[in-house]
Amino acid sequence: MKRAAIYARYSTDLQNDKSVEDQIRLCESHAARIGATVSKIFHDRAKSGASMFGRPGLSHLMQEADKGGFDILISESPDRVSRDIADLAHIHKTLKFRDIEMNCVNGGVLDTMQIGMYGVVGQMQREEGAKKVKRGMVGVVRSGRSAGGKAYGYEPVPGKPGELCIVEAEAEVIRRIFKQYVSGLSARMMAGALNDDGIAPPRGTKWNASTINGNGARGNGIIRNPIYDGRLVWNRVRMVKDPSTGKRISRVNDASEHETIEVPHLRIVDEQLFQAAQQRKDRKEHHMPLVRNRRILSGLLRCGGCGGGLAIIGADRSGPRVMCSTNRESGTCNNSGRYYIEKIEQKVLSTLRMQFADTEMVKAYVETYEEETRRVKTDIRRNMASMERQLAEAKQAITRIVEKVAKGLIEDEDAAAILPGLRQERDRLAADIAKAEQPSNVIEFYPVAVRRFKDNIEKLTEILATAGEIPDADSMLIFRQMIASVIIEPRKPGEDYVIEIKGFLSGLIEPDLSAVPVVAGEGLEPPTRGL
Repeated sequence: MKRAAIYARYSTDLQNDKSVEDQIRLCESHAARIGATVSKIFHDRAKSGASMFGRPGLSHLMQEADKGGFDILISESPDRVSRDIADLAHIHKTLKFRDIEMNCVNGGVLDTMQIGMYGVVGQMQREEGAKKVKRGMVGVVRSGRSAGGKAYGYEPVPGKPGELCIVEAEAEVIRRIFKQYVSGLSARMMAGALNDDGIAPPRGTKWNASTINGNGARGNGIIRNPIYDGRLVWNRVRMVKDPSTGKRISRVNDASEHETIEVPHLRIVDEQLFQAAQQRKDRKEHHMPLVRNRRILSGLLRCGGCGGGLAIIGADRSGPRVMCSTNRESGTCNNSGRYYIEKIEQKVLSTLRMQFADTEMVKAYVETYEEETRRVKTDIRRNMASMERQLAEAKQAITRIVEKVAKGLIEDEDAAAILPGLRQERDRLAADIAKAEQPSNVIEFYPVAVRRFKDNIEKLTEILATAGEIPDADSMLIFRQMIASVIIEPRKPGEDYVIEIKGFLSGLIEPDLSAVPVVAGEGLEPPTRGL
């Protein structure tokens, strides 16, 4: 009798969580009809079918297929496996290579032609659904309401979805920023003053210059946001998924695609003051030189004092220098040191060359990481029953609150105060359970990856010694796959640079098991327990 694996999925947390159990029951009945024994069950809850990434159930299924753990894959329909043409074709091709049959309750055994047809239909349905959502949002915006997102200075009107009202205390801060900006103060100075006055920022814990300046193309930041001028502009950016990573990336839309609605009741800054601020911003950006930073550590440098990024501030006779951007923008970090970027690069590369000279050092970390990972998973499994019970209770509590709102038994603002905490608890418990369900695979060490990385370190070292040469894309990609960040510790003038290199294990072990960072200081030391 052939062994069958079942896969079930539903898309969002707005759908019924019992959908997975319903799909599994259908698939079990289908397996009985075709004379197969169910040996494995995989599922993904509240996961989109638009990408293979971020779906642990599907990932475990494909791992089990590689091991020959089943002969038939059963799902309710092909769109449960994937709603992307390329992904569905890839999964079918991989399973076919493993002599595994795809068999759906709605469709039966799937051949190549059926996979192509179902893939096209599934993707068209997904894209049409997105278009309908967008059309609905356009209608919301044209009615003068917000289609989503929260701008500093406003809050939603209870019981009126999409409607906003002004928060006067925050509006005063906005007017202060505009007046000071027009008078000539820099965004950095204003951010520091706001932090000194103890005024809470829109996000995070501290104001900084980028919060005020924003981005001109995206229309964000305090100075650039048109809502403060009484204009609601929507569709300035769109989100697309990177097919190589599954991550959502924002792209700026052309101005012709923007939806602009006059909302005079939301104006915080008078028109004359707003325009004066835009004129100063335009003059400043027009004269700002375009800097193209192609350093190998660009975006990877972090301040050891506050954790913020390090940015290039100019150059002297010894070369370009960097400093803590938090200190520079808001003055909330005490690290005012200047560091030569070329000196940091040479120190990083020489450290890595020394560490990767002996692969036994890396193996020691991998073994320690594996042991710690198993210990953590064992602790979680001990509490599995309790966590599942708590998760069920959290979901039931959310359902009860929603039902009470629908029946008018509690007010919207009361529900808004209760639901975020319950949802956060639900997501935390679901994540812990998913972590516990992951297989404790033995991490496989890849000496080839280490050799390739060592070769690239040598190549980058040679490139840095050649003035004006730029590293090729492949070398940069492999370097950034291994290195997560370089922490520069604060120092006094004349003291040597103290750096800490943090890297990913993605180049050394299975990608699905590489989320824990490696710490490399003077030597590659295995991490202590609990880190």
